[in-house]
Amino acid sequence: MLKQILDPLTLTAFTGAAAGHDGVLSDESGHLVIKPCTPAEIAFYESANAHHKNLAAFMPTFLGTLQLSGSQNLSTPSSSTTNTAETAPVPLIEAAASKAILNTPSGPERAYGKRLDTDQSIVLANVAFDFRHPNILDLKLGAQLWDSSARPEKRAKLDKIAAETTSSSLGFRIAGMRTWQGKKAADPVEHDEELKGLVEAEESGYWVYNKMYGRKFNAQDVIQGFAAYVLPPKNGEKRTKKQLERARECLELFVADVERIKEILENEASRMYSASLLFVYEGDAKAFDQAKDILENPPVERDEVEEDSEIKDDEGDEEDEEELPKLATVKLIDFAHAKWTPGQGADENSLRGIRNTIKILRDLINKVKDDIADI
Repeated sequence: MLKQILDPLTLTAFTGAAAGHDGVLSDESGHLVIKPCTPAEIAFYESANAHHKNLAAFMPTFLGTLQLSGSQNLSTPSSSTTNTAETAPVPLIEAAASKAILNTPSGPERAYGKRLDTDQSIVLANVAFDFRHPNILDLKLGAQLWDSSARPEKRAKLDKIAAETTSSSLGFRIAGMRTWQGKKAADPVEHDEELKGLVEAEESGYWVYNKMYGRKFNAQDVIQGFAAYVLPPKNGEKRTKKQLERARECLELFVADVERIKEILENEASRMYSASLLFVYEGDAKAFDQAKDILENPPVERDEVEEDSEIKDDEGDEEDEEELPKLATVKLIDFAHAKWTPGQGADENSLRGIRNTIKILRDLINKVKDDIADI
């Protein structure tokens, strides 16, 4: 039996999300994300890992489910079945609900979605865990943001948001961002008065862009939001060639990942309403350069060094093997309203947003290249 040990009493509120709902938790290490979920999301992850492995490679790693009330069990996926691990009784654990209320043209709104009314949570690997200071962008896909189970009032609300934002015109919108500014980060409003009410500086050194930030853009100027993400403003300082080169590298890595996601979805029969592309890159310049150096000069494999050894512990070698660092990555996330639809073709609602994302990323690459050439 596969056993997974997770002490529920050590779980805390997850603070690294750029968008989403309240109620998300993490473990002490920060490696796990424990998110309240629907049965549909669990089913989609299980099916993707079993039968759609190309797509699963671009989803967060699915580690199982956790019931957060009473005497419960942590269920973890194995190669073919879902097994139950032995755990202590799990009391109901509530992440602190966000108190932030945003003033919007249509009235007050919560900064994050309301916590799902469920004790069932999905356990995922934190996509940003291996980055020292991850810069994160959540890009919500689709012009239609609701599935067939949505009530008429919910449909009307989401259709209105889509019509007033790039969700309608481009098939995506920026749902939130987090960018590393450093421990002495300035107030974003000092940088730009127009950011008032849209961006806040955290004591942690991050600027946090709320969901209203992405709603201010149209099809013509949304590239500015992507530029603020890959080249976070730094107190009006002029960008150096090295900073621009880092941005170019990240953008090219993003395009490669999003292109691959597009190709996979074009060959899948599915529907994913309100799914997102999650962009992550190393926001710490020193850590970025260190990771790049390792990637360009990978460490010598142990087998090459010890090829003359008479005794080798293959299992030990596998456990000790370290993954190479990443400069940037893109994952497809949020499958509460996702399902497989055999015989109904590809998900053009999501794909339209993905194709437009690729175009804007390529346009930004060209702009950054021009800026580099001008230095």
